[in-house]
Amino acid sequence: MFVEWLKNNRIINLIKDTQNYHPYPKASEREKWDSIPEEVSKACIQEAEKYLGFQWPSLPAVSFMAFMRTGDRKVYEDRHFPRRKALEALVIGECAEGKGRFIDDIINGIWCICEESFWGVSAHNGIGPLPDVEDRYIDLFAAETGALLAWTKYLLADELDRVTHLITRRIDIELEERIKKPFIYREDFWWMGVVRKDINNWTPWIIANIMSVFLLNEYDLIRRAKAIEKMMICLDRFLDTYHDDGGCDEGTSYWDLAGGTLFDCLDQLYMASDGKIDFFSNELVRQIGRFIYRCHIADKYFINFADGSAEVNISKDMIYRYGKRIQDPNMISLAVGVPSDTDFRAGALRRTLPAIFNYRELKSQKMEPPYIRDVWMDGIQVMAAREKEGSKKGLYLAAKGGHNAENHNHNDVGSCIIFADGLPGIIDIGVETYTRKTFSDQRYEIWTMQSQYHNVPTINGKMQQPGMEYCASNVRYSMTDDNVTFSVDIHKAYPEEAGVEYYNRTYRMFRGSNNEEKPNGEKSDRAYIEITDAYVFEKEDNTLSLNFMVWKKPEIINDGIASDRLIKVQLNADTSLYMQFSGDNTTVDVEHCDTSDERLRKVWGDEGIYRIVITGTVPKEGSFNVRIYKG
Repeated sequence: MFVEWLKNNRIINLIKDTQNYHPYPKASEREKWDSIPEEVSKACIQEAEKYLGFQWPSLPAVSFMAFMRTGDRKVYEDRHFPRRKALEALVIGECAEGKGRFIDDIINGIWCICEESFWGVSAHNGIGPLPDVEDRYIDLFAAETGALLAWTKYLLADELDRVTHLITRRIDIELEERIKKPFIYREDFWWMGVVRKDINNWTPWIIANIMSVFLLNEYDLIRRAKAIEKMMICLDRFLDTYHDDGGCDEGTSYWDLAGGTLFDCLDQLYMASDGKIDFFSNELVRQIGRFIYRCHIADKYFINFADGSAEVNISKDMIYRYGKRIQDPNMISLAVGVPSDTDFRAGALRRTLPAIFNYRELKSQKMEPPYIRDVWMDGIQVMAAREKEGSKKGLYLAAKGGHNAENHNHNDVGSCIIFADGLPGIIDIGVETYTRKTFSDQRYEIWTMQSQYHNVPTINGKMQQPGMEYCASNVRYSMTDDNVTFSVDIHKAYPEEAGVEYYNRTYRMFRGSNNEEKPNGEKSDRAYIEITDAYVFEKEDNTLSLNFMVWKKPEIINDGIASDRLIKVQLNADTSLYMQFSGDNTTVDVEHCDTSDERLRKVWGDEGIYRIVITGTVPKEGSFNVRIYKG
């Protein structure tokens, strides 16, 4: 897309020069800053006051080395990120107040960060236990740091220069050596898409920050234009990894840093050119934006296949602006209607600034999220269906096919998520706090990555395996007003030792349309989800275990029919989920799973979660059925 566009357009003729690029008010423009809502101004100043006299954390070499020694990345990050958070808060607080009260602490923050050996984090340092100061590698957080300093100078240059010009000059020097030169002259950064084609969120995330650096801080117009052309070529390679449906196989949590940062890039180009560079009518750009509301379940809950949490604090203002740019009312209503802790506290200043100045407009809107009834993204093979259009009430189903070499992959081909009345029933547990293991050849030793802790079967004691060849096949999807059916053969996701020739899993949602008869001839209007597994094995007498992860402790009960088993999961005082299946030759075990890990605990609480394992000895050919309904 961008490469083709560049054949007929010259960046240098379309974008403003650095002196005239004025995306948001500077701190010296007091009338505009004094007009922001009082609650926003007060919150910004109060946050900055936390860092008055801030003792900037030291960054010892041994804390950086901990990642290589023990796999612990937090010991360094818990010192690195507070520095950035403090500087961001102080800068915005000074802009909001305008009295110079935070300037000295801002100067300290700038100087501390400029003196760091490496602006990135230990987990991204691929060359050894310590960074090589002669190899200016640009990782995610080096790029973010560069953008933070570029925005700081843009907003506060006059105030800083009144103290001494050496502060802004230091920013210029460090940006040149750490960001600009490495980006312009090197091609070996994997996220550029030259040495590797399997790029991911790193590409738009880094480019969004580097774009801020060049737009705000590069005064050579030819060099600036050539750098932006290179950025667009990198973004083209990123878009080449997407299917037409715009689905993000990295998961909804990463959409903010993939599709969301793509928007940041395109929005900066749009503003820097006064709308002359406008890619928001492009269908793929529009589809990538729509992904976020297609994966919304209820409240803060989103589909969380791959790495990520079931609860997401969305970047409301960014999504709102994306929705306005592509003229999509569903995206706008998602931004307005979904609760989030972010509001205008958006982290990166390229998002915080518009969030502050758009706050009054966004806050004045009153909308419910769109609650899309049916979703089918055939490229990434993810479907979703809810019982009722426009409502979180009733049953909700999401399921996937795909393969086990997706970005941020979990071994989960054929897995599902089921909610009832907006509450998690059968869940995708998410991911624990990242360590060295997470992105190594030991990834699948981590229990949250294993198929037995997803809602898929374990076959003859064998779990799914990682790799592109371990995939879904014969994927089919159909939808009517009454029923949704998603069918996928998952036998290729298992190793040969599992001895499975065919394993078709079918998910069917019946929406409760009064068109099904009970055996006694009465009509049934109860909605339900049915999971039917049909299989062919290589030998007789096979062991099949169906795994289901649930949020609350399940109760194993009988419904009075000897051959049937019933499991009840009480979600809250008013809503329960029932799982009904044949009791013949089956055993049911319940395992308590620890959620003391910080990331898991934030979503699922201290009680832990549970794994239901339904195990039976099955013949060479057959089927097994589980019906799920709301109580």
